[in-house]
Amino acid sequence: MGKQNRARRAAKARARQSARRDADARQARSSRAAGPTGGPEPFATDDRSRRSEPQRATDALLSAAHAQVGSSRRIRASEDLLSMSAPVVDRAAEELALTGVSAAWGGGWQPNELARHLRLRGCSAATGRLGRTAIAADHAGRSSSTLDSRWAAQVQAMELPDGVRARGWIRRWSDEERIDRSATLDTVVDLLGILVALRRIEQLLPPPGSAADPSRSGRTDGTGGPTGTSPSEGTELDPLLEKIRNLLAKAESTTFEAEATALTAKAQELMTRHAVDAAALHAGDDTDGELAPVAIRIPIDAPYTDAKSLLLQTVALASRCRSVHDPDLDLSTVVGFPDDVAVVEVLFTSLLVQAQTALTDAARHAPPGTRTRSQSYRSAFLLSYTHRIGDRLEEINQHVIDQATIDHGGSFLPVLRSRSDRVEDHMRAMFTTMTSKPVRGGYDRAGWASGQLAADRAAINLADLEQADPTTTGSPRPVKELT
Repeated sequence: MGKQNRARRAAKARARQSARRDADARQARSSRAAGPTGGPEPFATDDRSRRSEPQRATDALLSAAHAQVGSSRRIRASEDLLSMSAPVVDRAAEELALTGVSAAWGGGWQPNELARHLRLRGCSAATGRLGRTAIAADHAGRSSSTLDSRWAAQVQAMELPDGVRARGWIRRWSDEERIDRSATLDTVVDLLGILVALRRIEQLLPPPGSAADPSRSGRTDGTGGPTGTSPSEGTELDPLLEKIRNLLAKAESTTFEAEATALTAKAQELMTRHAVDAAALHAGDDTDGELAPVAIRIPIDAPYTDAKSLLLQTVALASRCRSVHDPDLDLSTVVGFPDDVAVVEVLFTSLLVQAQTALTDAARHAPPGTRTRSQSYRSAFLLSYTHRIGDRLEEINQHVIDQATIDHGGSFLPVLRSRSDRVEDHMRAMFTTMTSKPVRGGYDRAGWASGQLAADRAAINLADLEQADPTTTGSPRPVKELT
């Protein structure tokens, strides 16, 4: 071998050694870097022997929770956890989980919302079940006197696991699930990972332990659905709201299209008339200014969350409310006066049920060759349905207002405008960054025609399909979203 070759090989060897030394130095610095809790990285080897096993378990759990799913960091942490005492790890995990759940309450989350989020974001259904157990464990140590009545009603309606205590609930859950230690730890780490990544959302209910204001009493629907500050069970709205609920329930259950149309229209007319009468009552005085807008959150479940949130926005606008959709969490917030917000909730839910029923029926009777199960068909159906529902609700509102103008001389109109302005101001104060975006879809002619006809509860024929064109019929309003 020539001198030049030997020199080149020696230079390459020195370069490799230098690169290895640099890599080792970077690794050492990384090991000393701050970890998730602000302290040393849990897997630094310099002080490992000096940490107690509970502390090592806590550090390993936090490191795994902050690591990406399937990453080498999470795998190493899980292996370390498997080598530790199971009771020690479980106790550390329970403390971290309960801390995370409590932090979620302070961050605006409510029990229904947190349970739903854990179920949707978990790597498996087991994460959602463990999350419900964690919520039950959190409330096991809380006195009912520290809970807002709406919060307590929501928890009761969730039917959380019975007999859960603040300690030992992970072992109990694992035994009930009949899974091994490795699967248990994977689920625990998945739960903690979701909890540490939670962001703050708007606080609509007083969290546990806070002083609830009795004047802000509200209600939940008891179904595990919308949450927030809607009218209380003791208000004068309840008889009217119950009547509207009954009308919409009949509309959902009837097999006669004309009857469903009449019942839904009657429900909207009742609520609009109630709002107009209330405005007329306060015309010329200042007592209406004492009322304040409230807010609730409504979950929008996949698929077609854009179209469903647009339907909610359409119903909210027709009911003198506003709504904004959070696409990251698939939650929509509805802002309005208590009476109106309560009706938005029940009317949206009913129309969604009717839309699903109509979609199934349209698919059953569609002409041959229609791809009724395709995404484009169903998206177009829902968007067209929303567009036509919006028209019908506006027609009903205008009819009621025209009749009330004859009866009251228009004295109520300034009150309605004032309320609308206050709702808009309240929403903009809650959400400082909003944007409007068009909803994609709606280009399937058969789906668009079926959606319109379903909203009208009219018979469908081939001529309607051939004449329907979503590009000329009109398009729904853009949906408002958080940015």
